[in-house]
Amino acid sequence: MSERARSFETVAADYERHRPEYPREALLWVAQRLDLAAGRRVLDLGAGTGKLTRGLLALGLEVVAVEPGPPMLAQLRETLPGVEAHEGSAEAIPLRDESVDGAVAGQAYHWFDPIRAPAEIRRVVRSGGGLALLWNWWDLRDPMQRRLAQLLGLSRSPRVDGLPAPPHFAELARSTIESVRESTPDGLVARLATTSGLITSDRAERELLLGEVARIARAHGERFPLPQLTYVFAFRRL
Repeated sequence: MSERARSFETVAADYERHRPEYPREALLWVAQRLDLAAGRRVLDLGAGTGKLTRGLLALGLEVVAVEPGPPMLAQLRETLPGVEAHEGSAEAIPLRDESVDGAVAGQAYHWFDPIRAPAEIRRVVRSGGGLALLWNWWDLRDPMQRRLAQLLGLSRSPRVDGLPAPPHFAELARSTIESVRESTPDGLVARLATTSGLITSDRAERELLLGEVARIARAHGERFPLPQLTYVFAFRRL
């Protein structure tokens, strides 16, 4: 796994504190497309600190979390002590064949091996099940976020090349869910400080960029609405 993919392990507590939750509307969309009624067993793959796990639990699902980074996994276990959680990767999932009704990956699939991961995910998902991918993303229709995109090189949407495809999965549907959360200059700086590009950048450059983020954000007040787009994709197991 690349240095950037594992960089979040150095900021696990901050990731948990400052990254946004997944909108309930997006999770309901996933549950409906994958026929995940309450009580179904779902794999949260690349679970991080449990951001997506928490939302799935709120829907009444039984969740098993798999995360490759020990610091992120430790944070998940501390935050959600009752959840079954294992150290493992998308390319080597520590679960039995066809042992879950569905799988999800939030803010993670772009780090997976596009050849090995789909076959391994298919192995653990039961016949008739599926896979959902989610990304919380910036909304560059918002003037402040457009300025931040120019400063930091933020993309308009997540990189979705190499999505699961036959012979392992077939796409069912995709959607974009709009939501708004409140933020502050300090909160926005803290969130951006957990992004891989800034974590792995030179310290002096990182401090300079985050200082400029703070300046831009403060021009919008001490509290401001922060629009967000959540991209969701659903796939059927073949």
